[in-house]
Amino acid sequence: MEVRTKALVTVLLVGAIIGGFTLQSQNKNLFKGQLVKRDTGTPAAPVDSAAAEMSDLETDLVIIAPTEPNGDISAKVTITNKGPANIDGKKPFKYSVYINNTEVFTNTDSYTTMSAGDSFSFTYPISRAVYQYPDSGTAKIIVDADNVITETDEENNSKEVDYNLGK
Repeated sequence: MEVRTKALVTVLLVGAIIGGFTLQSQNKNLFKGQLVKRDTGTPAAPVDSAAAEMSDLETDLVIIAPTEPNGDISAKVTITNKGPANIDGKKPFKYSVYINNTEVFTNTDSYTTMSAGDSFSFTYPISRAVYQYPDSGTAKIIVDADNVITETDEENNSKEVDYNLGK
């Protein structure tokens, strides 16, 4: 390879990398998530020893209104392991977001473990152009719908909220 060709390839690669980082840092609508450990205090004493061996996934959902007229709403989702047992990652679980009973996002857990008290959250933009949702309706998150994770409480695996963009 000639010196000119090597220099051109190097400049193009460096430019692509810098452009990718710039695009990612300036685009606030990209999927973002994080795993955090929260101090939940002392867990309540289990009713029996079997319950002490179980985790408990709980979910929360907040709809964020668009910042511009006819813009996209975003779903802020938090999933927490409220049970006393860890989730070891050997049984990946699925979570899905719905707008007016239409699935808009599904993912399978990619974390290796979730200790008791751990949670992760993400904000997912929901395209109005793609899903054509009205100014008001319902949003829902369901975690572990297939009951892959044995839990102390299966009733807190979903949350439904109303949204109204009030024009």
